[in-house]
Amino acid sequence: MPKLTYTATLENLEPMLDFLEQGAKELGFDARELNRIRLASEEVLVNVINYAYPDKNGSVEIIYDIQDGNRLVVEIIDSGVPFNPLLMPEPDIESPVENRKIGGLGIYLVRSIMDELSYRREAGRNILTLIKYQTTG
Repeated sequence: MPKLTYTATLENLEPMLDFLEQGAKELGFDARELNRIRLASEEVLVNVINYAYPDKNGSVEIIYDIQDGNRLVVEIIDSGVPFNPLLMPEPDIESPVENRKIGGLGIYLVRSIMDELSYRREAGRNILTLIKYQTTG
């Protein structure tokens, strides 16, 4: 399982996304799906960068694994503030924009792109798992 640890800064966002894209390419996702996986990963990583470490610098560990020949499993791990994004309520996407609450669209986007999401808090760390199935080729 390839694994890298980065300082949780915006300067490291592109290398983090490139690392994850490498795993998706190994599984043979097409360009459209690569972009979607990258977008979902970016949403999660930007949230870690912006919110996990409010009073200090921290790190983010990224692991990907290819399982059963058709499943990309990504773990994004931080030691920041405990936060389960899966507990966020579904955003109201039907109301006019001016009437909507701010926030919540990011995890909605991630849910719509990835096939499975799970969260656990273990040993003082947030561990968000994103799974995407390769259904073609």
